[in-house]
Amino acid sequence: MKLKLIVFTFFFIFMFSCSHKTIDTTKEKQVKQLDSLFKYSFKNDLFNGAVLVTKNNAIVYKKSFGYKNKQTKQNIDENSVFYLASISKQFTAMAILLLKEKGKLSFNSKVEDFFPEYPERLKQITIKQLLNHTSGILDNEYYKLINPSNDDVLKVLLQNTNTKVDANQFFRYSNSGYVLLATIIEKVAQKNIADFFKDEIFTPLQMNNTTAIKDEVNNLTNMAIGYSLTGEKSSYKSSVIGPGGIYSTLNDLYKWNLALNQNTLVTKETLNLAFTNGNLNNGKISLKILGQEFGYGFGWVTQYKNGKKYVNHDGSVDGFRTLIKKNLSDGYDYILLTNHGSKLPMTEIINSIDGILEKNNYQQPKIPVINQILAKVETKDFTGIYTQIYHSIQENKLVYNQRSLNSLGYRYLKQHKLNAAIAVFKLNTKLFPKSANAFDSLAEGYYNNKQYELSKINYLKSLELNPANENAKLMIEKINQL
Repeated sequence: MKLKLIVFTFFFIFMFSCSHKTIDTTKEKQVKQLDSLFKYSFKNDLFNGAVLVTKNNAIVYKKSFGYKNKQTKQNIDENSVFYLASISKQFTAMAILLLKEKGKLSFNSKVEDFFPEYPERLKQITIKQLLNHTSGILDNEYYKLINPSNDDVLKVLLQNTNTKVDANQFFRYSNSGYVLLATIIEKVAQKNIADFFKDEIFTPLQMNNTTAIKDEVNNLTNMAIGYSLTGEKSSYKSSVIGPGGIYSTLNDLYKWNLALNQNTLVTKETLNLAFTNGNLNNGKISLKILGQEFGYGFGWVTQYKNGKKYVNHDGSVDGFRTLIKKNLSDGYDYILLTNHGSKLPMTEIINSIDGILEKNNYQQPKIPVINQILAKVETKDFTGIYTQIYHSIQENKLVYNQRSLNSLGYRYLKQHKLNAAIAVFKLNTKLFPKSANAFDSLAEGYYNNKQYELSKINYLKSLELNPANENAKLMIEKINQL
């Protein structure tokens, strides 16, 4: 009997030891691959920022790359402050969850329960519909506002009586809806939304470098400056809090993620509601792309892939791009913060990280064609934009899309870098030879460069592809009169 016990004990110790060696080897491989991925991405101008990867709350990989201020050459670190943009919606949703657990509202509470004076078209919208983006409220007018405040957005919502609201009919991502949520939070809590975040979330979690209070934002000394696609300081400004408005750091978001995993703020049952796909009248919010199913909970995008469940949310404005993603099945979480947001190929880098964490294997992200163009414009190699880059695309070394190229061309046009703009527009017509818009843009580039014959040729080509292009007709007439 003793011999059997000794053999069993030895076997158990041996297996336990082997198991730990496997775990340690896996982690070492993941760290090595993550480091290789982000060094490659930084070198190729795909990522400039801070990254954190955890497994069951333990840090697997944490590192920062590049400058938070290119002029002063100050490096990004784990306490550099980034604008979170739409990741802020997680905190607005959490504020609702906190008030719900205190019995001060329910998910089925209606707007009229708090604001009986609001227009009829808004009164019957529920908090749950606002959280799920199923309220029917559109953002059309929101995007026309310049540097709006919550009051500005609310004023448009209340005055725009012509807009029909079809609650629970469709999923329509609505920043305006989250402004309305912020307004409800302020009404129920009897305090400013930024103060609510600070008192109920940031301070209890010791997120000491996180704020939505404008005076505090203006006095931040460790702010990462956002840079546009072509390297200028971002001019983005917004005073809207609810859909956005929060500034934070990698370290503080690690504390936020821990609080979610450990149910520090609300119960697990309540938080799971935030991670659950919402419903429409005709079924669940559901979009299927390449074998993956996407939906939306409360401030979180839900995702199902290969039998695993994920939740995530990203934020994006000119200059900043942010992401928090959680693999609820395997316990992996990761956070990305960048101040060169327009250069980040988010989907490709996400796929690479998932490959490393779930398969111990990954493909390096392809370089966006725009990043190659920017490098050649710096050296004034305009011919290279059209020839070398086109060949690289044919060899499947670069990723591209028509809209991004067109936007870059117009950015150069606005900066009066006409040769660069023309080269980008010309490349776009080569890649998308059936796009009337691509030829229209190239024609505009030539027109601004006073190359009127070439401008006319391309307007005619655009008109051939789209006979309804009234702008092309007007410009051809204008050129003929020169």
